Amino acid sequence: MKIINHSIVTELISMDLAYHSVESVMRMQSEGSVYLKPRTTKSFGDSKLLADMTASIPGMNVFGIKHFVVNNGHYFYYIYLYNFRDKNLLAILEAEEIGRYRTAAVTALAINKLRTNNMRNLAIIGTGFQAQQQLKSVIATNPDFEKIFIFSPNKNRRTKFVMDFRKLFSKQEFVNCDSMKDALIDSDVIITATNSSSPVINYDYLKDQYLIIGMGAATPYYIEIDEKTIANCNLVIADDIDQAKLESGDLLNPVSKGLLQWKDVIYFSDIFKPEFKLSYEKNKIFFKSLGIATWDVSIANDIYKKFINSN
Repeated sequence: MKIINHSIVTELISMDLAYHSVESVMRMQSEGSVYLKPRTTKSFGDSKLLADMTASIPGMNVFGIKHFVVNNGHYFYYIYLYNFRDKNLLAILEAEEIGRYRTAAVTALAINKLRTNNMRNLAIIGTGFQAQQQLKSVIATNPDFEKIFIFSPNKNRRTKFVMDFRKLFSKQEFVNCDSMKDALIDSDVIITATNSSSPVINYDYLKDQYLIIGMGAATPYYIEIDEKTIANCNLVIADDIDQAKLESGDLLNPVSKGLLQWKDVIYFSDIFKPEFKLSYEKNKIFFKSLGIATWDVSIANDIYKKFINSN
C-alpha cells in the first residue's frame, strides 16, 4: 500500500491527465458499468463536518472512497483506492488537488460536449480558489473564445484575477466587469464558481441561447442560478440526480415551485451515449456540477499508476 501525499499528487497531476481520465470514466458510466454512491455528510456544529462518497469502476479494476473532514475551517481530503478484484488497499492519496483539477476538467469537458459553434464568448462569475483552475482548464481545451468576461463583487481580487490571466494567456481578451449584467449580456457560455446564497445569474441579462455550468454552490441553501433561468432551460443536466436531490439548491428551488420536474433532468453520463445528439432546439442549457466520486477515483487511479511507473 502506498501513501501519495499532497506534494507528490501536485507533481503528478495535470490538466491533461484530469481531462482524459474524466472523459474515459464518463464513457464507462454511460454504458452502465460504473457504480456510484452519492455524497453523505454529517455535521457537528458550525465548524465540523464529515463527508464520504464512493465509486466502483470494474473496467479500471478499482473502487474507492473519497473522505473529507472539515475542522474549524480547515479542510482535509483523502482518497482510499482499492483493487477491484482482490479488494486490497492500493493507496491513500491526499486529494485536495485532485478535487480542484477534476472539477475544472469536468467543466471543460461539458463545454466541449455542449457548446455550439456560434457560442463565442465566455463569462466566469467568481474569482476565488476554484475559479482559477476552472478558467485555465477551459481555455486549454477551448482556446477560441473571443472574449472572456470576469465578474466578482470583490473589485481588488477581480482586478488581480484579470491581470494574472492576461499574463498567462496573451491571445484571449479578458474583460474586467463591474457588474453581473456587464458579464452576462454578451456571454454565450457562463461558469458560476461561487458560494453565493442568492442568485448570481439573472435571466433578464442572458442571451437567447446560453450554456451555464453551475459548479459552485453545493448545499440546498445556496443558489447561484435564479429560478427563471432554470424554468426557461430546455436541457437540464446533473452529474448525479440522487446527489442533486440532496445538495443542489439550484435545482431543489425550482422543483419545489413546480418550475422543474426531476424526470426532465438528465445525467451528465447521458450526453456520452451514442444516441445523444445536441439539437438546435436545446439551446438553453444548465449543467449542475456537484462533484461525484467517479471522477475522483478515476483520477486517483491514473495518478497511482503514474506513481508506480515512476518508482
